[in-house]
Amino acid sequence: MSKTYDTKQFFTYLGYPSGDQPYWCKDLRSLSVYCRGDRANLEALLEPTPFELADDRFVVQIADFGNATPGAFYDSGVVIPVRYRNHRGVNYFFEYEDQPWSVAFGREVWGYPKQYADITLTDTAESVSGTVHRSGKLIFGISMTPQQGYDNAAWADMSTYPHLQVHALPEANGPGFRVFEIISRDTSSDFVLNRKSFGPANVELTDTLSVNGVELKVVEVLGGEFSVGDYACTVANGISTVIDDLLGNPPSVEEAERP
Repeated sequence: MSKTYDTKQFFTYLGYPSGDQPYWCKDLRSLSVYCRGDRANLEALLEPTPFELADDRFVVQIADFGNATPGAFYDSGVVIPVRYRNHRGVNYFFEYEDQPWSVAFGREVWGYPKQYADITLTDTAESVSGTVHRSGKLIFGISMTPQQGYDNAAWADMSTYPHLQVHALPEANGPGFRVFEIISRDTSSDFVLNRKSFGPANVELTDTLSVNGVELKVVEVLGGEFSVGDYACTVANGISTVIDDLLGNPPSVEEAERP
């Protein structure tokens, strides 16, 4: 090479943007079903992670990013409230998307545990429902019936931000990790809600939602909500913040200069 290679050019080859690139999605549709789980079951699921359980409630979600500026995709998953030292938020513990580039983008850049799946989300005035399948097998399904007068009292105090994730990159020639960071990311302040409805809900989980032989269990379905709003991943709030490095690596120049 006649000049120093700019490594950022490699994102063009990878097919997804870098972690500092903003994007938007108008009219994001999102169905969330709030559940109460078994505390011991949730703690057992979290055991391989650095996180502690912060609540026995969790959320099963499907979102349609069909208008996203980088390209259309569906997102889905299970969100569990967690603590990491003095930080409290939620962890995307299971997550599925339907585009290879969006799976790689969220997983490699921010540490979301994304896997590929086929996802649907259908809404009418009478009902909202969605499914997540892979190779024809159901991973989970959720549904809600919008109901006038139904409220979210059973989960109104439950925040689904910030996201606390493990951003880990294994060694290429050994059993450990080259990178093992805890990141925090919170896009909620840039979201503009257009409409939201609540109602009784149903959830069907399968044994695909398991780790180390521990399968996610539902004790009670609290209800659901369907929202439509304008999503934004801005430079101010969409970029993740590294809150800890378990390998003790020094921060990058960009991270060290960030307020």
